Amino acid sequence: MALFASDIKLIRSLQQKKFRKEHSLFVVEGVKPVQELMSSTFKIHAVYATEPLDFLNEDFIHVSEKELGRISGLKSPNKVLALVQIPKTDSQKWQNSLILLLDGINDPGNLGTIIRTAKWFGVSEIICSTDCVDAYDRKVVQSTMGALFHVNLTYRNPLEAMNEAKQNGFTVLGTSMTGSSVYELETFEKTLLVIGSESHGMRENVSSACELLCTIPNFELNRKIESLNAGIATAILLSELTRKNIA
Repeated sequence: MALFASDIKLIRSLQQKKFRKEHSLFVVEGVKPVQELMSSTFKIHAVYATEPLDFLNEDFIHVSEKELGRISGLKSPNKVLALVQIPKTDSQKWQNSLILLLDGINDPGNLGTIIRTAKWFGVSEIICSTDCVDAYDRKVVQSTMGALFHVNLTYRNPLEAMNEAKQNGFTVLGTSMTGSSVYELETFEKTLLVIGSESHGMRENVSSACELLCTIPNFELNRKIESLNAGIATAILLSELTRKNIA
């Protein structure tokens, strides 16, 4: 079955946020991400593939490699592409003992890495401030490697989310260059960990609403490196916080 011009136009348009919002659709590419998608509860609009992969249903749309290249956002298209419905934002469940709040993360690669890392450490609830990069941007989706389909991700006013977290018994732990060492923190029964933007950290009003601030100590004596990548910092913090809770 050949691709129609309207299909190509639609899929290409989804590289822009306004069209993703208009159609409530986003694109997933590659064998591993689509395989993870197939095992999730996300609603699939259509699947285009160059061959009958073993995890696909029989109703996928067969396309040539050339046709896949016309709709792909990758330099080297990888066998399969899916159109997926953007899920409606669910309310917070507050069921995890460790939840992430991201304040102003605007780099797609960082957000994707954070989502993938969070899932690795068992964090399945992530709150993004409304000015974070769109989680359904192709670069974000690709860098999560399928973890996006197994987390509850919402976009909210961070201060409202922090207040709600406190009402649900969470300790709101912010991140700052001047905070206490994460390696010296006490353990908390429930923690909302706030990660600030790549360039500016947490906003002042968000920082003020935190109950505690922590930092990752800099062991580089000459202090030539001023800060860590947001994705790497999140991985270190989650590793330490989860270690404390299972120790």
